[in-house]
Amino acid sequence: MKKTALALAISATIIVPSVQAAAQANTFYVGAKAGWASLHEGFKYHSERFGSDFGYLRNSVTYGIFGGYQISDNFALELGYDDFGRARFRKNGETIIKHGNHGAHLNLKASYPVVEGLDVYARVGAALIRSDYIGYSGQRRTDRAHSLKVSPLFAGGLEYSFASLPELAFRLEYQWVNKVGKLEDKRGERIDYTPHIGSVSAGISYRFGQGATPAAAEVMYKTFSLNSDVTFDFAKASLKPEARIVLDGIFAEISQIRTSQIAVAGYTDRIGSDAYNLKLSQQRAQTVSDYLTAKGISSQIISSSGYGKSAPVTGHSCDNIAGRKALIACLAPDRRVEITVKGQREITM
Repeated sequence: MKKTALALAISATIIVPSVQAAAQANTFYVGAKAGWASLHEGFKYHSERFGSDFGYLRNSVTYGIFGGYQISDNFALELGYDDFGRARFRKNGETIIKHGNHGAHLNLKASYPVVEGLDVYARVGAALIRSDYIGYSGQRRTDRAHSLKVSPLFAGGLEYSFASLPELAFRLEYQWVNKVGKLEDKRGERIDYTPHIGSVSAGISYRFGQGATPAAAEVMYKTFSLNSDVTFDFAKASLKPEARIVLDGIFAEISQIRTSQIAVAGYTDRIGSDAYNLKLSQQRAQTVSDYLTAKGISSQIISSSGYGKSAPVTGHSCDNIAGRKALIACLAPDRRVEITVKGQREITM
């Protein structure tokens, strides 16, 4: 068999690693947080309406746990549980009512990288909050009631992870739960008391599966050059039998990457008219394109073009060649079909 008709050149390779703090896609994480919670709206109103000897303590310690599934680089589904502590109504310095809130929440978390290792994120979801109301007379409990209510939840914060500790991430956030509780009096009538809960907390999370370095996108440009004398009969556009073996090898190479674009370009030598050479180069490029499409490459990503004798690779090296046969042999590198492939493949760094 004549010398090989295939020359492979990798023109460019670009590797783009991930630099964000969010967990890798398709992994799970768990965490815990603690901070300070405060009740807003309605709490102050109901304490003031009882008189000057009544007061309130609306701030308390909050803590919680959470876990999530990282759907993609920027979105996660998160489930959590928070205990917001207990606020207090007071009379003459003694607690007469405690209002505690705790519950579970489900939300969607969206992250966006700001700098390497640091994300800004937001959470939006719903919380099922149990509100407990306990009345006191001195140290003795006198009344007890509770209610369940689904309330909207909003949160925003910053998340940071160290490159040296990819399993751990730290977050600082502000969370708002809108209108909790359904309080009724002894006659069963609703009391206009549905406060909001705002909280500031710091947390830490452990992300599973972060030890393995994520796959990075390798953008590749490959050019395959086929000698037309081996691929086609002289002045013909139909494939030789041995050309199919070469094209099958190229197809196998292309199948190893996620191809986004394939350009097939045909070229001829300078022998013959411009019109003839342009038409022949177009026909040969189309023949190669049709063969690859028949092998399974989508026609949506492949294109073919003919350039005739416009881009010789021999330059002036054949200018002093005498005799037609010798000139045809010298100009053989100009008679070619080039297949340029643009695509991606995943590599582990």
